[in-house]
Amino acid sequence: MSLSRRAFLLQAGQAFAMLSGLSALPERSDAETQAARSATDNPFAAIWDRPREIVIHRQATGERRRLLLWHPQEGWCRDGYSEACLLLRDVVANEVRQIDPGLLNMLYAIQSWYLANQVFEPLIITSGYRNAIRNQGIEGAAKNSMHTHGKAVDMKVRGLTTTQLWQMAAALRSGGVGYYPGKGFVHIDTGRIRYWQG
Repeated sequence: MSLSRRAFLLQAGQAFAMLSGLSALPERSDAETQAARSATDNPFAAIWDRPREIVIHRQATGERRRLLLWHPQEGWCRDGYSEACLLLRDVVANEVRQIDPGLLNMLYAIQSWYLANQVFEPLIITSGYRNAIRNQGIEGAAKNSMHTHGKAVDMKVRGLTTTQLWQMAAALRSGGVGYYPGKGFVHIDTGRIRYWQG
C-alpha cells in the first residue's frame, strides 16, 4: 500500500502542523554527548559533526526515503524530521506521532556504521510508532511498549545478519536492544539500557 502524492502531502502537512508547537529539538542526544567525549579515541565520533542523513524503507507500505535530519549549520531540519515521523507512523491506524530525535540519532549512527563497512542498504523498518490499542493486539508486545511513545523501531538491513545488527545497536549503549533472530529483526528504543532476546 503506497500513499498517493496527494495523501502523502496531506499527511506531511499534518505532521508539520503537529510539529509547529514543538519546542526546540535537542542539540545533542546522550549518544552524541558520549561520542563527543571520546572523539579523540574514536574516529567514528566524527559522524556527529556531519549532516545526518538516513535512508529508510518502510516494509509495510513500500515507501523509501532519504531524509536529511540535521545539518551542522542549521541544526535539526524540520522537513526531514516531519517526514521521518510520517514514515515511522502507525501504518495500520494511519496515525502520526512525534518520534524521539534520540531514536533517529540511533538509526543514523547504526546506518553510518554499516555504510562505513561497505553495506549500502536502507534501514528496513518493520514497526515504528504503534498506538496503544493496536499494541495490545500484538502478541508478546509490552503493555507500556516504547513503540507507543514514538521511542522504538523494529528493523533489519539486507546484507547484515540479525546478529550483526544487534551487535551494532548494542554497542551504542543508548537504550534498549531486543534480539529476535527467529523473526529476523532487531528492536531498538531510547529507554534505559537493557538487552533481551525474543
